[in-house]
Amino acid sequence: MASYLVTGASGFVGAALSQRLLQDGHSVRLVVRSPSDALPKHARASVHVLSLGDPNALAEAAEGVEVLYHCAAENSPRAVPAAYGWINVAATENVLNAARHAGVRRMVHLSCTDATLIDGDRMNWKESHPMGEQPLDALCRSKLLAEELAVHASDARLEVCALRPAWVWGPGDRRVLPSLCREAQRGRVSLCGNGENLVPSVYIDNLVHGLVLAATAAGAPGKTFHVLDSEVHTARELIAALCDAVGLRAPVRGIYALSYARAALNERLRLPGLARVDVVRRGRGALFDGMAAARELGYEAQVSLAQGMAALKSWATAVGGPTGIAALARSAATWNDVEVLMRLADAV
Repeated sequence: MASYLVTGASGFVGAALSQRLLQDGHSVRLVVRSPSDALPKHARASVHVLSLGDPNALAEAAEGVEVLYHCAAENSPRAVPAAYGWINVAATENVLNAARHAGVRRMVHLSCTDATLIDGDRMNWKESHPMGEQPLDALCRSKLLAEELAVHASDARLEVCALRPAWVWGPGDRRVLPSLCREAQRGRVSLCGNGENLVPSVYIDNLVHGLVLAATAAGAPGKTFHVLDSEVHTARELIAALCDAVGLRAPVRGIYALSYARAALNERLRLPGLARVDVVRRGRGALFDGMAAARELGYEAQVSLAQGMAALKSWATAVGGPTGIAALARSAATWNDVEVLMRLADAV
């Protein structure tokens, strides 16, 4: 069996991936930033508590590993702006250097379709679609920069590929679902438009399946892949299904321009509520080409929307419904988190 290292092993995707690798019988090293992070307890799992700002500790953790999955990132639009450059971009460079130093064969970088998020529709986009403008905000721009840094580093010594999942959903989510539940506590979940726009998604188990395939696919190195569910739904259909599964009332229509303006004000004044990225995800249409993943990775979605929603409903009940889910929200990175990385950088 192969040996793997997973950064961000306590996150939504990292935890699900780690569990799958362990179930498949592999030796897995789990990288987390805090000893309090909940992790799979398994004889073949070793936990490394370290900062992504410490390339030496990363290289030591990666020694003898065949495949490194880089799933750690700051995904909250509520983080301090400096966090995106340090956590998403600089840390990716540290992970790449550590992987190369440790002799890792392949690195799979977890990006997302928000790397190309703009205040506009993205219809029939391939991975190579030219960006006519910069991504929407600092978070999205950092995602694109980190992805480009990773993929362009690929060579014969260290093979690197990147996966761009669409809207990731399913049991264990600690960002989007808690945000929906907190929004419902303030009133009703909004579609931020009429809800007729297409919203691509990927169920967590489907994404994990794609990540597993990317570790060995011969055609993966040096490339980026969209990873999607087989079904594409409108915003009304997807968000209504999510709300129903977790015990919320159906979402209501909104006015996109008003929702966007209010979100911009929320960000500027650091008020509770939606951020611009949330509004664009819900209110703008998107349709991504997934043929590259099918052709090069052999990817095909394994779980349908109905199956995923049934599993989500069971999980939501088990964790206490909307109130319990809202309490699971992960906190956004603060200046203290950034200062730790800055001090480590100065020490190297």
